[in-house]
Amino acid sequence: METDRRTFGRLADKLEGAPPDEILAWAWRDLGPALAMSTAFGPSGVVLVDMAQRVVPQLPVFTIDTGYLFSETLALKKRIEARYNIQIESLRPRLSVPEQDSVCGPDLYNRDPDRCCAMRKVEPLQRKLASLNGWIAGLRRDQSGTRAGVRVVEGYQTSGGRDVTKINPLAAWTRKQVWDYIIENDLPYNSLMDQGYSSIGCRPCTQPAAPGADERAGRWAGTCKSECGMHVPLMEVEIPEAEGQLAAG
Repeated sequence: METDRRTFGRLADKLEGAPPDEILAWAWRDLGPALAMSTAFGPSGVVLVDMAQRVVPQLPVFTIDTGYLFSETLALKKRIEARYNIQIESLRPRLSVPEQDSVCGPDLYNRDPDRCCAMRKVEPLQRKLASLNGWIAGLRRDQSGTRAGVRVVEGYQTSGGRDVTKINPLAAWTRKQVWDYIIENDLPYNSLMDQGYSSIGCRPCTQPAAPGADERAGRWAGTCKSECGMHVPLMEVEIPEAEGQLAAG
């Protein structure tokens, strides 16, 4: 593992400052076809999809449909698919929202948001990463304090103990650069952005952010939670026996 950490560090140093399109091209050369990009259709994700279509149009793209997405987010997904004539894979949790409510009780996101995120986001991601060697994400250092240390290349260990190369081509970009790119290239974006939302996740856990706040300040507002768990060291995903039986049935 130490050798892997050194390798990821050397790659991050080498690619720091490289244009995102060059990083995407490098990632595909080294990791394709066992490489895919995730997006939640935020501004950074929209920019990365556009860049990938210009540089490596064969790059697969996936998203996680938690069952709690805004209708505006789902509409944007359709617009992007139509614009680029692509199909974005939707990963879903093992349990539907009604099934989760039956097993865990209603509104788990209020009572135990970490567990809800683990079940509806982290576990589907882990299933996808089991088939990949590389994962491209839209993280940026200026999004929040928890992301200030994001590197262009990082190691990510899956629940199966495999090391996946995680690539963040926009790590060094600013919010202004992202929006300049969107405006310059006339890219679609989530219409909720025009209503004060600066980062958009699940409906129950997302609200508009105050002016001048961190970009992700509207996520889990009023709590100490700031990440769903997908982009931090792997969370334990506990699946109760009854939950597993429901999923199997």
